[in-house]
Amino acid sequence: MKSLWTLVLLVLLVSCNEELQEQKVAFENLKQESMEAHDVIMPKMGDLMDLSNQLSAKMDSTNADVMMSKKGELQKAHDDMMTWMHDYSEKFPYEFQLPTDPEVMQQQLNILQEEYDEIEELKVRTLKVIDEAEDLLK
Repeated sequence: MKSLWTLVLLVLLVSCNEELQEQKVAFENLKQESMEAHDVIMPKMGDLMDLSNQLSAKMDSTNADVMMSKKGELQKAHDDMMTWMHDYSEKFPYEFQLPTDPEVMQQQLNILQEEYDEIEELKVRTLKVIDEAEDLLK
């Protein structure tokens, strides 16, 4: 009977370790994808402000509403990126260590998934507003 319990404990331990390893791999992959999206947007931060300034210079009474609206979208994309970076660094600071408990690890993975979804949406929106602003300036 004792060997049966030992076997059951060993099986549970191995399955927990496998689950944790899978979660760690998923976490690292998702973290990398989040940083790749960040790295697409970050160099565009200057473009957002440059385009906003160009829209201001080109604004006149016939296009003021459209130009002001687009300037607002450019500013929002910039502000949202700054907010995302702040939130991400709060949730996953540089010294962040992956949890060793599978349940806690899953919670962290869920939080990272939300951050990834947010940065991907922000990437799409930022690139779109840049294209739209550039089109207005043509």
